[in-house]
Amino acid sequence: MATALSLLDTEVVGRRVAQCVLDALISAPIVLPMAMLVDVGASSDSGTTAWAVLAGLMCGLLALFWYWVLRPVGSGQTWGMRLLGIRVVRTDRSPLTTNAAAARVLLLVVDGLVCGLVGLIAMRLSPRRQRLGDVVADTLVVRDRRADRADGDTFGAALVCSRRG
Repeated sequence: MATALSLLDTEVVGRRVAQCVLDALISAPIVLPMAMLVDVGASSDSGTTAWAVLAGLMCGLLALFWYWVLRPVGSGQTWGMRLLGIRVVRTDRSPLTTNAAAARVLLLVVDGLVCGLVGLIAMRLSPRRQRLGDVVADTLVVRDRRADRADGDTFGAALVCSRRG
């Protein structure tokens, strides 16, 4: 059964920015070997280079699709989100679906414009802190209450303490 959502649950903009950086760092090594394969294939003159480039591109895209779309379905979390105690849910608090995850990722192109400023402004202006991808996908990024209970919300406590001091 879905629980009521408070606006405090969506006050995670700082965590979302950190998560974006963290997930970029995590997903880069996943794609790096494929990018190297593309580079090697593109710099060669043999007839197999087109296949090497195509294989590298496809493997890289599949790896990114798995990390950003398939992995979060159900759990609502990438590894970066899990580490930072946030998750994506539908606005009715149901689990993230593949279609919603794909819509969120596709709109990262728009939200990521001007070094992510478009998405950051959208989150700051939205009462539920949604970027454009969240609005289209009908999703919210919320504090993971299960993680708060498990670790005593040490990350959130550290943020509160740092704001006071």
